[in-house]
Amino acid sequence: MPRGPLARATCQSVRTCAAAVPKKQSILYVWVAVIESTRFRGTTVKDSADIDCYGRLPGGGDELLSEFVDRLFGGLPRADQRNRSREYVTGLLMTPGKKTLRRMAAVVSDSPHASQALQQFLNVSPWDWRPVRRALVEWAAERRPTLTWALGLAVFPKRGDRSAGVHRRFVPGADRTLNCQLGIGLFLGSGDTFVPVDWRLVLPGRWQCDEALRASVRIPSDEHTPSEGACALDLVRVQRAVTGRSDIPLVVDLTQVPHDASFLAGLAGLGTGFVARVPGNTLFHLPTGQGRPYTAIQLMSRGVDPAGSSVVPAMGRRGHSRVCVRAVRLDLGDRPVPQRTYGLLVEHPTGESDAARYYVTDLTQYWPTDLLRLADNARRAEEAVRDMRDHYGLLDFEGRSYPGWHHHMTLVSAAYAFRRLAGGGPQAGTPSVAAVAQAA
Repeated sequence: MPRGPLARATCQSVRTCAAAVPKKQSILYVWVAVIESTRFRGTTVKDSADIDCYGRLPGGGDELLSEFVDRLFGGLPRADQRNRSREYVTGLLMTPGKKTLRRMAAVVSDSPHASQALQQFLNVSPWDWRPVRRALVEWAAERRPTLTWALGLAVFPKRGDRSAGVHRRFVPGADRTLNCQLGIGLFLGSGDTFVPVDWRLVLPGRWQCDEALRASVRIPSDEHTPSEGACALDLVRVQRAVTGRSDIPLVVDLTQVPHDASFLAGLAGLGTGFVARVPGNTLFHLPTGQGRPYTAIQLMSRGVDPAGSSVVPAMGRRGHSRVCVRAVRLDLGDRPVPQRTYGLLVEHPTGESDAARYYVTDLTQYWPTDLLRLADNARRAEEAVRDMRDHYGLLDFEGRSYPGWHHHMTLVSAAYAFRRLAGGGPQAGTPSVAAVAQAA
């Protein structure tokens, strides 16, 4: 008897194909069906041993996955909700290619009503995703010590204008304007492993004031996060409250994550250390706080207070670099500027004259080499988003509602975390920023 949901689905396809062709040709057709039905992420499965291998779940099998799902979703009030959560996470892990509800249902169940049940669980069932995400944070922290937090951006292209939060915006990665939803995610990082644990859906423009539109996709009346910066700050604020930790540094690439002028000040006000890559046109003040603001490019040129900067050698991911460091204050326009200084760094990699990168940080007590390696962790959140998009169904949500979007993001995050972390046992420790940099 074939083991594993993928092997069962394969055998069903083979039986269907064999029944549809003449007996003399059935052997050839069955062989073709096995080859075509068991392609798994570009790998062709050729025999029953390979089918059984891909039919097993990662991290040690069905038992470990059941423990994981019970840990995260065991608080859901109804048994059918708990059962559907297990099926959905299993489907995300086991279904090759696009993770539609119909395809996942065929992998995880023999019931003709499985797809409808998953649709009901995802878009209609009123379960709260926030306790599940808190449980995911706890589970992930037990397996890897959290060394840093990172912010990541996820763009969801859409055809219509009725999905929660959908709007038109220019997307740098696509180099064009898209009709899309925009999600901001918070990732827990340890070494080269970054897993998402919380998400916000940006609700710009009409999604703030059109009550009928908001009601049509079931946006709660108290949900108002109009800007990307507001979403990002809320993620960090909530995570601090959940973990009780203020000693975990945050890294973010603000050349990729949209933000406004008050974002850096808001981030500094949360009390977590941070390193942020910023565009060269970001405005800063001199340490005195007097006079007009200057862009990062201007401040790092020789024309503005050359005595206020220093140049040190450093080693980052891109090799040997020349790093210019100076003290600055944040520019908030007409708002009062906090009376403290930050470090502004510009990295000039050797041999890459046009590849200067600008960073701002409040971790001014650390060496530039450590800060550059810490800042480089922002790319790992971007890589995790791409991995979830390509292999875990991140963009395959079938629905329009605000709760449905959050349900899907919670389930995808759980599946991705299980794949990346289930093999490791509980660990402990609170490394320093220097240790984080060494792990990067």
